[in-house]
Amino acid sequence: MESRRADPIRLIALRLKQDELRNLVRQPGVNEAIRLTIQYHNGTHPNQAATLTRGHGDTCMLRVVYDKPGKDVFFSYAVEAERYRALLGALRRIKFDTLDDQPDVPFFGVDLWLFERASGSFYHDVVLSPESARGFYRELMLAIREQLKEALRAIEW
Repeated sequence: MESRRADPIRLIALRLKQDELRNLVRQPGVNEAIRLTIQYHNGTHPNQAATLTRGHGDTCMLRVVYDKPGKDVFFSYAVEAERYRALLGALRRIKFDTLDDQPDVPFFGVDLWLFERASGSFYHDVVLSPESARGFYRELMLAIREQLKEALRAIEW
């Protein structure tokens, strides 16, 4: 399921030359991918896209790319398989694969997160605002903060 609301945020990753997640998982050696794209509303930090890929076995890599025009700014991290499994467990508990976008999130005036998961032909995304996340959206935000803290690393202009 693909959210139309996510289109403006998805453009951030495309502008940063990040392949669409559904295409990424079709590449040899990639079994599953998760992406968190953050759009900052007030411009204090450059927007960013963090993509976690899992290959065969316990190999997990996280690449965080920042939207700094004229500069290629990115960081790569190895992510332990235990953290990856803990994140997947949290996604199962909150039934992420059937979760709709967070209701009543304004398009302006708040930071927006687009969280995507793809595996094989499966793809799902959810838009949320960390400032107003409640219920399952809060649980998703907390799981990301705990298991993918590198994906949230904001940098200065």
